[in-house]
Order: sequence, then C-alpha cells, then structure tokens
Amino acid sequence: MASYHIQINTGGKGEALEHAQYIGRAGPYTPERYGAVEARGQGNMPAWAREDTAEFWRASDEHERANGNTYREYELALPREPSAEARVALVERFVEQELGTTRVYQWAIHAGRASDGGEQPHVHLMFSDRQLDRIERGPEQFFKRYNAKNPERGGAKKFSYGADKAEAALAYEGIRERWATVQNRALEAAGVEARVDHRSLKDQGVLDREPQVHRGPAVSGIEARGEVSHIGERQREQVRARSAARAMVVEEVRVVEREEVVAERLAVRERRDLAKEVTGEARESVLSLVEADRREQLQRVQALADRRVERRQKLSLGGRLKDKLVSQARARKELEAGKAGFRADYDRYKAEEATRAQALEEGRERYRQQKAAERVQEQARARQKDLEREREAEHRRSLEKGHEQDGGLER
Repeated sequence: MASYHIQINTGGKGEALEHAQYIGRAGPYTPERYGAVEARGQGNMPAWAREDTAEFWRASDEHERANGNTYREYELALPREPSAEARVALVERFVEQELGTTRVYQWAIHAGRASDGGEQPHVHLMFSDRQLDRIERGPEQFFKRYNAKNPERGGAKKFSYGADKAEAALAYEGIRERWATVQNRALEAAGVEARVDHRSLKDQGVLDREPQVHRGPAVSGIEARGEVSHIGERQREQVRARSAARAMVVEEVRVVEREEVVAERLAVRERRDLAKEVTGEARESVLSLVEADRREQLQRVQALADRRVERRQKLSLGGRLKDKLVSQARARKELEAGKAGFRADYDRYKAEEATRAQALEEGRERYRQQKAAERVQEQARARQKDLEREREAEHRRSLEKGHEQDGGLER
C-alpha cells in the first residue's frame, strides 16, 4: 500500500551509538527480539571508521559539543508493492540525491508487521551533518568547531538547513517533496497506479477526511512483542480525544442549526401575518417591504451557512485537525464564539425586525387615520346632502302653500 511518511529525528549527546545499534540490530537490539534487517548500507565513512561504523557514532557521542546533534535521521515509510530489491534501489537513489558523497551515513530497512497484519517496510537513514572535504581528520578533530580561515585546523563543517527556523522549515519541506517524487517514480516503475503526496490534506484540498495518527514502526514493534508502549497509549488517547471532540462539535453545530431554523420559521410567520393585516392602497408598499426583507433574510441565512462551513473546516469536521489535535476545550471555545456570533446576528435581525414592524405599524396607523378622515369627510358630505334635500323640500312646501292661498283669493 502506497503511503507517505517521513519523520526527521535528531540525537543528542550520547545517543548516536545506541541508535546505530538499534537500526542495525546490534548490541542489545537482537534480531530475535526486535526483528531482522531486510537490507542495510553505509557510505562516506572517514578512514578510521570504514571497518566499523560504530566507531564513527561512538566518536560523535564523545567529541561532538554538548548542545550539538550527534546524528540526524530520516525515518521513511516504504511502499509494500515494489520488490525488496526495488525498495533498496529506492533508498539508494534518495540517499545519493540528499547526502551525495560528503556526509557520513548508514541505513537499514526493517519490515515489521502493521496494524492490518501486512508488511510495514520502512528505512532508518541515519547520517551526520558534518561534511567531508578531503582533509584527513582524526576522531577528535573531526567533531571540533569548523575553522573557516584554516579548515585543516578545525573540525568538519556542518551542513546548514538555513539561517533561521523559517528557512529550515522551507528546507525540510523541500526534503519532504523530493522524497514523495522519488517514491512516486519507484511506484510508477513497479507498475503501481497509486501515488503519494507530501502535502497535508488541507493543502491538497481534501476536506472530507482527517489525517490518521501514524503509529510508527517502533510502536508497532514494541506492542507486537507484548510490551507496553507509552507512545501507543498516548496515540490511542489522542484518537479517543479526537472522537469525543468531533462528537461534541457535531452536536454543538446541530444546536446552532436548530436555532437558525427556528429563527427563520418565526421570522417567516411574522412577515406573513404582517402582510395579511394590511389591505387597501398601503398593501402594495407593504408587500414590497416584505419582499425586500425576504431577500435580506435569504442573504443572512446564506452568510450564516458560509460561516458555519468555515467553522466546521477550522474545527476539522470532515477535514484536518489543523496540523495537530484540537483539544475539547479549544473546540468548545471556537464553537461558543461561533454561537455568540450567531446570537449577535440574530439580535441585530430582531432589532431590525422590530424597527420594520414599528414602521409598518406607523404606516398602518397613518392609513387608519387617512381612512377615518375620509369617513368623516364622507359623513360631512352626506350631512350636507341631507341639508340640501331638506331645504329643497321646505322650498317646495312653501311654493305649494303659496299656490293654495292664490287659489282661495280667486274663488
């Protein structure tokens, strides 16, 4: 199975020889207990250590300065698919590319058992940052401080990974990328379709799964022997903590979603009820306000959804847990901040709703006042017409009475 793993380790004072024995299955690290070495190699040893590489690491432990690195190591996962010979060629190609002919190294391929029962081939590439420069130096002088003016008087110069942490990070990123390139070429040569990628899942754009906790060959070997691995226990605790944090985050996000749905339904009902109450000439303007409010509501819901997706990505729901595990407390803090943001948005929305409701109520009040005034005017016109009819009736009665009097005189 093609999988990518590279771990860069360093050793302090007194650790080099023991680690060399471990990867070479020498001294107390017997093959019977720790597993056999599938293949091994070495190169660029100074003359005094060519017969026995342990002499070089022993000298590094003894003569390297107290706060210096006695060795550096690349622990690299190897693909299962290629043959053992192809894996050796892959390692040698990478060693030649990275260390060339100037840095002392030795490597060993181990092929223990993985948690799925299959092979877990990997290589320990152990090397020194001291660089050969064709000047013969004894064990003690080799590890002394480098003398730029008179190199023959000082120790071997150390390889630099950059002037500061930022440059070192770029250098390590280059190493990781080159290891992926070399491994992919080996997979292609072996006729394997799978490829590896040195980038994180987030940088690859993969947000639907989380990075796995890498057990490592050392942990697998310890537990395969029936011994207790504190690192393995810590990793299992990390997995449990990650699962608990994920469950908590999912539940918290569901709570936020439910609150949003309730708020949306309430707002929709209020708007519909408000629109039903308005009739007559003011209805057109009220409906336009309701439609504008509906569009604004949709935009607000979309913005809340976008923020929720962003929060999920930050909290690694279906994505990476940033670069390290997110603790339960940190996840809760992030979610509380998200909920506070939602509540603030909802409070603003309610305030805006209240303002709009007040404006609509004022509009309805003006409409009622206008209608009342129209009714008063209508009543006044009706009274005026009644008065006019009464005057006309009175006038007719006067005329009729006059006619009657005129008729009496004639008789």
